[in-house]
Amino acid sequence: MLKANYHTHTELCGHAVGKTMDYVDKAIKLGFKELGMSDHAHIPEYFMTGNEYKHNYLDESMTNDEFEKIYVKEVIEAKQNQNIKIFLGLETEYLPKFHNYFADLRKKVEYLNLGIHFFNYNGVNYSTYDPLNSELILGYTDTAIKAMETGLYKIFVHPDLFMINYYSRDNYRGFDKACKYCSKKIIDTAIKNDIYLEINVSGIKNSVKKINGKSEYLYPRTEFWSLVSNTKAKVIIGIDAHDPLDFEGQAVLKAKQFASQFNLNMCDFIKF
Repeated sequence: MLKANYHTHTELCGHAVGKTMDYVDKAIKLGFKELGMSDHAHIPEYFMTGNEYKHNYLDESMTNDEFEKIYVKEVIEAKQNQNIKIFLGLETEYLPKFHNYFADLRKKVEYLNLGIHFFNYNGVNYSTYDPLNSELILGYTDTAIKAMETGLYKIFVHPDLFMINYYSRDNYRGFDKACKYCSKKIIDTAIKNDIYLEINVSGIKNSVKKINGKSEYLYPRTEFWSLVSNTKAKVIIGIDAHDPLDFEGQAVLKAKQFASQFNLNMCDFIKF
């Protein structure tokens, strides 16, 4: 069983169940020592077109009002529990044009998780889940590098998500030179800026697909973590919990088994 989790959502995100204390109670029962609450931060509508906003499901996420009046209040109350350390965090995107917005968010919490679900490339906001080619994953990587270099983020969650629907003309869902280049840039930048890379349990639970005739996770991707192996990159398993029940079960065990394939610098806890 894990000793901590720093990737935890609540019902406020619009696609999870349970309040903060539901997750805290479950974590205590399982013997967790630390729990980081990291629901999705609100993204203002003016950051993109209306169609882009809806395409990225941002109209369903936590509002600023809910953040201030409900989320922060719940987590602060949970921090009074003496049986576990609770940290107030957020998972958020990064758009360089709106850097000040994300810098202000960081001042309101104890840590930020970087989760890139969309990125801007040549003036267009693309979803990371859309079919991406070798040019577009360079846009994802450029955003990731700029985000990590800001010093705002503690963990890069599901850093290999850019390959979930990657299309190479010669090899659909293959790991080609472009994927390797982007992966190495992300890994090197994480090491340089002391950012933890996350092996994502939700991907293990929900993304088993056939790749080149073989059952593989769309994320975490074996090829990405093979490149992380034998480096100084700090690695942590993140449950990406959307239900308190996600804290236990086969997916968590499979994540630990997945990590054991590689020579990784695994960390049980985050250093704040």
